[in-house]
Amino acid sequence: MTGKTKKNFSFRNFLFRYGFLFVLLLVIVYFSASAPSFFSLTAAISVLHTAAPLLVIASGLAFVIMTGRIDISVGSIAFLSSAVAALMISRYHLSIPLAVICMLALSCLMGAINGFIVVILKVNPMIATFGTQLAYRGIGLFLTNSMVVSLPRSIRFLGNKKVGPIYVDILFSLFVLLIMFLVHTRTQIGRQIVAIGNDISIAEKLGIKEKKISFFGYLLCGLMAGLGGIVMTLQVGGVTPTSGTGYEFSAIAMLVIGGISLYGGEGSILPGILIGGITLAVIETGLNYVGASVYVYSFVRGGVIFVSMFADALKTQIKPKAKIIEDEESSTILAK
Repeated sequence: MTGKTKKNFSFRNFLFRYGFLFVLLLVIVYFSASAPSFFSLTAAISVLHTAAPLLVIASGLAFVIMTGRIDISVGSIAFLSSAVAALMISRYHLSIPLAVICMLALSCLMGAINGFIVVILKVNPMIATFGTQLAYRGIGLFLTNSMVVSLPRSIRFLGNKKVGPIYVDILFSLFVLLIMFLVHTRTQIGRQIVAIGNDISIAEKLGIKEKKISFFGYLLCGLMAGLGGIVMTLQVGGVTPTSGTGYEFSAIAMLVIGGISLYGGEGSILPGILIGGITLAVIETGLNYVGASVYVYSFVRGGVIFVSMFADALKTQIKPKAKIIEDEESSTILAK
């Protein structure tokens, strides 16, 4: 490129990029005015504690979304892998490290199955992962007999373990986000995933092995769903028949609110997912503080998901598709 062109300020683009930050601010102000106790360190920690499992799950799902695909089975992966681990520990008295290893291996397997169906067999991602979502949850319900599987008291306390005033699961989720951020921004795989999301045909011409990278995205998504399942299970103290239900849509909403486009090729792990997770958690925690009916939660959550996806669709319509190759240097980086 011979020179840089000066970009004119666009209020519309500014609104799409930072609009949810203003919405988050307004929501915090409203709940703080309605319930003074909401604006406190305790409430802030509670918000992050609530968001912790979904932050981990969303960090893996982001790598699938960035390729322009989707995975709506992450909640069921978290449920089934957690159910298997809880049964191994509580019913069969296996060691906790062995149960965790088996749990993560199973979650990777489920992610690999999704990747094989979508990437290799070329089944529509929505249809494929909807089918596996039902299958994984059905297997989990069969294994648990649709009953609650409680963890032993010796490890149940970990869900509420704190380092000072901060829950351990908050620190864990932030650590996972940092690792995934580095994978996305500092590794060749992260850059190639973005390239695939922008344009698969150009990515393939650059020598990127699209199937291999996309399959890896699903594998990583499954692993993160398993890690999120660990956090979810420890928080509850066991696995219930409804564990992980709706997590897939909440995770997708987190990503879209955080600026990761459902059309692929755009977005960042940090601060994007963190902003999205905090936004959803603030709304649900705030509703609890003001004593809202439990029936309002699903309505509000659904509304947030709809608005975030509608905004993403509008943003994609008014914004031209980003080019992968801007100069010779970027082409060389992607092709390595």
